[in-house]
Amino acid sequence: MPGAAEIIARLPFWAGAPAVGAVFITAALLVIAEDRRVLVFALAAQYLFVGLLYTHVLAPQIAGIKITAGLVVWLIVFFSAQQAGWRPAAERLGRAGVWVIGARARFRVFSVILAALIGWKLAAPGTLPFPVASEYVAFAALQLACQGLLLLGLTDRPLKTGLGILTFLSGFGLLYSGVEPALMVVGMLAVVDVAVALAISYLAVVQAGASGIAKAAQR
Repeated sequence: MPGAAEIIARLPFWAGAPAVGAVFITAALLVIAEDRRVLVFALAAQYLFVGLLYTHVLAPQIAGIKITAGLVVWLIVFFSAQQAGWRPAAERLGRAGVWVIGARARFRVFSVILAALIGWKLAAPGTLPFPVASEYVAFAALQLACQGLLLLGLTDRPLKTGLGILTFLSGFGLLYSGVEPALMVVGMLAVVDVAVALAISYLAVVQAGASGIAKAAQR
């Protein structure tokens, strides 16, 4: 059975423009969506295509390590979202509340587009003060960084806050690995990802438990 490195080496086409498009779509979903099932699916797809993009800056074997670390992070987030409940606690809203939710979603879509334009501008050749492996890596990494920071600014929920941090770290890792492609650096970034995943997992479960206790006390 082929390993992660062999599978990556056989998929050069998917490590180009398709990976960049998929990374942008998944990052946008993390910002816009509220259903945790969508968030978990988007995170899984994001880590897969980020791993493919790592083949531009790292050897396939090391890129396979990044995908494996991403799988560990995804499993942690998956089980925490499952334990906390797939849907966030919904408030009872009337007709006016529906319009509030719609306005919030439209604002997030607008913010995603604005952040995408900023990332696209920063990815222009000659803009970054350090070399990048390819235009694909620069555009994807800056989109991840911008959308991750946007997500941090738009939410106060532990799970989505953590997803924003993980998305930003994915972009930072792509850029930094192009400058310093050492195995130790890749390993340290993977450890940071796992630590963030464990922290947000704990906070998300605690918040869900506190919300359940508060609801029970009101009855």
